[in-house]
Amino acid sequence: MELSGVSPTVIIYIVASILPAIVAFGILVVVARVRATHLWLVPGWLAAAAIAPLLATFFGVRLLISTFSNMATHGGGIGSVSAGMWEAIQPSLFAGYAACGLALITLIIAIRAMINAESPTTSSTASTTVAVIMFVLAALSVAVSSHLFQHLVRIVTDVIDPHGPPMVGGVASTSQMLANQLTRAALVAAGSVVLMTAAVVISAVMEPKAQPSHGFGIFLAFATVLGVIGLVVNLVFIASWCSRLERAALTGQVVR
Repeated sequence: MELSGVSPTVIIYIVASILPAIVAFGILVVVARVRATHLWLVPGWLAAAAIAPLLATFFGVRLLISTFSNMATHGGGIGSVSAGMWEAIQPSLFAGYAACGLALITLIIAIRAMINAESPTTSSTASTTVAVIMFVLAALSVAVSSHLFQHLVRIVTDVIDPHGPPMVGGVASTSQMLANQLTRAALVAAGSVVLMTAAVVISAVMEPKAQPSHGFGIFLAFATVLGVIGLVVNLVFIASWCSRLERAALTGQVVR
């Protein structure tokens, strides 16, 4: 994970991806200081962590579009296109590290809150439902947006690889398909950021009077563990793509 050789625009995108997630996470930390239990805030913290990779996907799509524009204007071979894609995936790499770190902090908070939780006297079905929905939306948002972006990188790799699969329908059809994929990935990422921001706001303003049940507290901790594992796996895939694209940029040969 190095910033050497990265353009100032990419660095700005990296900061713009990570900073909002940290700010949202910090706001919930402040809110937690006046809450009787931190367990209800766990979904909001995970939603805040998810903002980083989602924003990174959006900015990565913008960088891919810039790479294609430069290629159309100035031309370029496998090495230059791979270098552009390597830059486009850097925000996702750094955002992945940040998201993993925030999710791990959330896991520690969730476990401590679960251990220290008092036995609830009443239940809050509405709050439980909202928390579960937040978990599901955060997991799906990151998984879908990351899949769309990595699928884009895979498609471009196939296009520039002389030994890759043949283009079905010719150059025009492939270009249109790439444009559609870019638009879809950008819209999904942008929409997901809005959803996660709304989840953070709901977590901040929603203050259930009832403590989560002991069973739901265990669920929250277990779901957070799954979230950390999912983010780590996603980061491993991103790091793998970064390594392959870097070698392709240096050698001019597609690495699979």
